[in-house]
Amino acid sequence: MAKEQLLTEFSDARRSIIIALDPSAPGYASLGILRHLLDRRDRQFLGLVIEDTDLLAHAHSRMATEVALSGVARPLELTVLERQIRAQSAAIRQAFEREAARVGLPYAFKILRGKVTGEFALAAAGAEMVIVELPRAATGTESVWSNRLEQICKADLPTVLYAREGWTGNNTVLAVIETLDDIEATLHAAGVLARAGAATLTALISEDVEVEDTRVQAVLNAAMREGSVRIRRLAPLDLASRSLAYLARTGHARALVAPARLANSNRRFMREILQLTRCSIVLVNPPCGR
Repeated sequence: MAKEQLLTEFSDARRSIIIALDPSAPGYASLGILRHLLDRRDRQFLGLVIEDTDLLAHAHSRMATEVALSGVARPLELTVLERQIRAQSAAIRQAFEREAARVGLPYAFKILRGKVTGEFALAAAGAEMVIVELPRAATGTESVWSNRLEQICKADLPTVLYAREGWTGNNTVLAVIETLDDIEATLHAAGVLARAGAATLTALISEDVEVEDTRVQAVLNAAMREGSVRIRRLAPLDLASRSLAYLARTGHARALVAPARLANSNRRFMREILQLTRCSIVLVNPPCGR
């Protein structure tokens, strides 16, 4: 499907925010975050569900079986699976629209069908931001998105916010600055989240970045407008995923904002932070870098 077809409902695709829902475990953490971003009412929100055609292809296989309540394995019927997928999508749509209306968000909803990662990348092209719904950590549930983290992180995407339930319980946003080019985009994204949630914003800057604190402070002040901001210098090794997870956990971070480059270059980056923390993660990919 061409990306223009997906975004026809929007008058300005660049001002759209796509909410990629998880069919296996929708928790609507993303809507809880958006409730704190109501100053962005000039944005248009698209709830997105992708029906996985690989599941249907598997149903065609002679190896595909399902286990009945009796415990007896039997061939998996394609029509039954098709009906289940459509019913699941309809239930997610109904729940999303009810919650979005309650929160007061302007929204649309789209159901796509295809290979999940490919359809996801096409859907995200041209959007300002994508919010990916992840399941609650306590459930231990693997999801359509967490199963594909490595592929998603390598896709050509805008800024992506991986939404988790830790958002409402903590009071700090951490922004990771690895290079000079990260300062503007990363602090802007972090400032939006911190400002909306009345959180403290802390910039974690590599000691390799040759920049005066006064410049960083000026960008922090512009990003926050008001509120508490801090600067912390770290050795480059302390920007590794496990070290950042420790800082997020001990610093009560509701969100960790980092350049998408960190996840692109280290396949363990996302998984380790997700496993070791409950915070949401924002991977910033400015338009000029795409």
